[in-house]
Amino acid sequence: MPDQRFEALRLELHKGGVDPVYIERTILELNDHYADLENAALAAGQSPTEAAQIARTTLGNERTIAVAILTRPELLAFSARWPRVAYCLQSAVTIGTLPGLPLVFCIEHRPELARWSVALGIAATLVASILAGLDYLIML
Repeated sequence: MPDQRFEALRLELHKGGVDPVYIERTILELNDHYADLENAALAAGQSPTEAAQIARTTLGNERTIAVAILTRPELLAFSARWPRVAYCLQSAVTIGTLPGLPLVFCIEHRPELARWSVALGIAATLVASILAGLDYLIML
């Protein structure tokens, strides 16, 4: 089987929700089986084009292989087997990280926050001293 057929099978399995580990394992096994079938046909005296055709025919149609894999739910990814649970977990993780986002922002922008804190402290001290001075003048 040419690699393009394997890529089409890979995409079809990915769209079907098969776990990427199983997709890669399937493609590797199909490559091995195809090479074995082609080598056996070549050893039997077939020409390279005939050996490739025999290997392709013996291995089967990629659609048949995809259907056989997609009918096995244990090969599907967690999010494809239980989409609602996966969505709830993803939402919980997202909501759980939202309160931590300001902390992450503060950690990433420490120098800017330090400058702003110092500037704010100086400005608050200046305003407080002006107000205290005005209060003192009023009381005289």
